[in-house]
Amino acid sequence: MMINHKTNIQNVALLGLAIFFTSCQTDTEAPTVCTGLGAMNSITADEIEGVAGDHVDIEDVFCDNEGLSQVRYDIHSAEGHAHEVSDEDDEHNDGLILHSGTDWSVLRTIELDGTEAEADLHVDVPLTARGVWHVIVDLVDNEGNTATFLSDLHIENSHMPEFSLTSVGGEDPANWHGEPTWSAGTEVVVEGAVTDEDGIASAELELIDEATETVVWSAELTAFEAFSETVTVPAAAGEYHFEMKATDASNAAVSMETGFHVEVE
Repeated sequence: MMINHKTNIQNVALLGLAIFFTSCQTDTEAPTVCTGLGAMNSITADEIEGVAGDHVDIEDVFCDNEGLSQVRYDIHSAEGHAHEVSDEDDEHNDGLILHSGTDWSVLRTIELDGTEAEADLHVDVPLTARGVWHVIVDLVDNEGNTATFLSDLHIENSHMPEFSLTSVGGEDPANWHGEPTWSAGTEVVVEGAVTDEDGIASAELELIDEATETVVWSAELTAFEAFSETVTVPAAAGEYHFEMKATDASNAAVSMETGFHVEVE
């Protein structure tokens, strides 16, 4: 019986190629969120509600066609920036939001297993937080494919004084897109209120040069429930911060500092 060595060599070569190409085929499908769209306290919700001094549980079901690896949570203040979310809606734009406790943040990783897994992120919200925090979720599968999801955590706070602004330079700050621009050497009228269920002991407004950290304008408020102050804008162009401070009437240790960035041109 004659053995066709040429045919055998060809078969072995073809088998080797088949094994090679099979081994090179990897999973490229990104993992996803299987929680119902817009579910409460889910990353699919437009906004998650939170209360200072309480806790929030962000609960989701994650899925992948091959296998999940981990989910990474990043919660940080939304003050002064935005994140791209899609081609149709380039960024979350909430107008002016007066934040406090902006140094509070959460970075957490939860390991996952299987093609479907539940994850519950338990977050304790400090008494000093108020405003909107971005919640960014990076979901990773076993092949390293990553999908990113974004929601907002809106934190209410009844433990500390609260500023609200109704008009800045004749405009409603709730309609702002980005930081305001003031003309150098002009005057800008700022109207609003500062309230607290225990009363206000003192409140102050300041305009601070961010380059030198110098207070270039300030005013002590005498009317809290409705104030109107005229800010003298400096002649020097640059980046400034409009700061608002208030102290609780019943507890001097409870105070509020907030504000917004200003571009002077």
